[in-house]
Amino acid sequence: MKGCAELALLVVLLAAPTAGNAANSPPPLSIVELMQMLASVESANARFVETRHSALLKAPLVLKGTLTYRRPDRVEKHVLAPYDERIAVDGGRLTFENRTHNRRKTMSVSGAPGLAALIESIRATRAGDLPALQRYYALQVEGHRGQWTLTLKPLDSRTADYVVSLELSGAGARIGRITIEEASGDRSVMEISEQHG
Repeated sequence: MKGCAELALLVVLLAAPTAGNAANSPPPLSIVELMQMLASVESANARFVETRHSALLKAPLVLKGTLTYRRPDRVEKHVLAPYDERIAVDGGRLTFENRTHNRRKTMSVSGAPGLAALIESIRATRAGDLPALQRYYALQVEGHRGQWTLTLKPLDSRTADYVVSLELSGAGARIGRITIEEASGDRSVMEISEQHG
């Protein structure tokens, strides 16, 4: 009996530091809390460095440029190097412009459901629009307000034909990284330095 009491005391002593650390750790973040934080941003400007890994490339392709968000639904990605390319989504219109090759195209986002889902993964996350995200993705959030990760997995097979998952991570209302795992095995990681307006 004495051995059982000593064992119980040892278990309590070993567990005590863990319990103390758990009491000091921040509470886990819910998807609703994360969306509320993100929705508080009216506008954001950022610089990015995106590294694309592809079996078709001998070495990773590194893109540098800027990102712009304006509430309610304008998102723009402007690649400045190694070429000049701009993709802007404003409401339901997508404009693609490659100044290096002197090409420009405008189209409706709704005409391409797979594309619409990819656009909403970024735009709806930045806007904190939970219903829009849930229309296209199964969502999982981990972490706390100071450091979180949001994983999106496509619900629609047309989107899943292109993208396996998207992982967005950040702190507070700032998005710091976007990782896209493609069905082809290709992968892109975008590191973002975001400023809110």
